[in-house]
Amino acid sequence: MSDRLDFSLTQLRYFVVSAELGNISEAAERLCASQSTVSSAVMRLERQLGVQLLLRHHARGVTLTPSGRHLLREARALLGQARNLKAQGDALAGRAAGRLDVGFLFSIAPFLLPLVHRLAEERYAAMQLTVHEGSEKLLELLRDGRCELAVTYDFLSDGAGFHPLAELPVHALVAEDDPMGMTGAIGLDELAARPLVTLDVPAGLRHVETVFATAGVRMPRVITTTSLETMRGLVAAGSGFALMYQRAAHGRTLDGGSVRSVEIAGEVPPASLGVATMPDLNLSSRGRAFLEVLGSAVSISGEVHSVA
Repeated sequence: MSDRLDFSLTQLRYFVVSAELGNISEAAERLCASQSTVSSAVMRLERQLGVQLLLRHHARGVTLTPSGRHLLREARALLGQARNLKAQGDALAGRAAGRLDVGFLFSIAPFLLPLVHRLAEERYAAMQLTVHEGSEKLLELLRDGRCELAVTYDFLSDGAGFHPLAELPVHALVAEDDPMGMTGAIGLDELAARPLVTLDVPAGLRHVETVFATAGVRMPRVITTTSLETMRGLVAAGSGFALMYQRAAHGRTLDGGSVRSVEIAGEVPPASLGVATMPDLNLSSRGRAFLEVLGSAVSISGEVHSVA
């Protein structure tokens, strides 16, 4: 059985009005259409449904068949649902209200999302923000229509439209007692002598490889983890260094260790933080409201807290 619907809401409306008035000519006048248009639409509906809906009486209008009487109730209900759907769509298009599904890169969310939530509640109380944390699968959420937009980096937005909000310089994260960088900026070549601790995001790792290749430095040995806090803990324990696009509010880790930031010498390209959407998508009023809130959060935080 095919799911295809060959008839239209317009055909249903022509049928309902004709049945209610008992006259196709009067129905055409009310519908601002020609009599032939209304008559043809109803006959086409009958063929598509496979039942006769109206009995035509010469000079006496039309009356419902038993099948037509039954389907009239269904047609009225369906048209009512369509009107409700249109009304809800109009309301949602006109104001930032209702549910908005947003993707958030999991390494950005812990630092930026709390402020975004607070600002959204203050400015758009009628908007319900539903967040989906993830990594590269954020783009799948966009393609499937499960999220309207996703907060991520430019190097993770392949195949999507990207709206940059901030450029983030990269710096290194090392253990608090590590002598490296105590006297100033340090080069990538010096850092590469020890392991790189990074999140297990393939596209993010490819980005880091590009950073080292651009600087003409051999890629160091890699230690991966799926947890932002575990990554910080490994660095604090002296297992290696990390490359970051943020400066955390403090250097303490959950296990009691400490980390600190070190400037990187030389020209290292920054990354852009922003919002990814499907190409040519017109954001809803809720999407535009979220974009405004996110921009404010980036400005307030001063420096976005996230890790490559």
